[in-house]
Amino acid sequence: MRLGWMPTALALALAQGCAGKDADSADAGCERTPPLTYDNFGKGFVGKHCAGCHSSLVSGQQRKGAPPGVDLDTYRGVVTWAYRVQARATADPPTMPPGGGPSGEELDRLTEWLECQVLRDADALAAEQGSGG
Repeated sequence: MRLGWMPTALALALAQGCAGKDADSADAGCERTPPLTYDNFGKGFVGKHCAGCHSSLVSGQQRKGAPPGVDLDTYRGVVTWAYRVQARATADPPTMPPGGGPSGEELDRLTEWLECQVLRDADALAAEQGSGG
């Protein structure tokens, strides 16, 4: 699966924006033990709040306007669209899901999971694909 230009461009922009920050500041807020992962947080959050429209198993009108191919029903899908998920689901106010739903605590945990795991995996995937890997 190939990343679209938008997640790749955002990954590069954020990577450049973080240049010069020390490792301690980059890891601030990532001290949870055990850390939030797809299995202990993401899968449930995405299943509850996203996959009703953003699933490879949903098509046509059932997607309620979700663009075809923007599927979040696997970890790979979440990683592929990580920067878009971050921009839409953690905005102030969030624009996804469109009907609202996640509590403030859930959104805080989503932000933590994205920043501490998913965005790092998205950057690694973008670098791998950029190097022909």
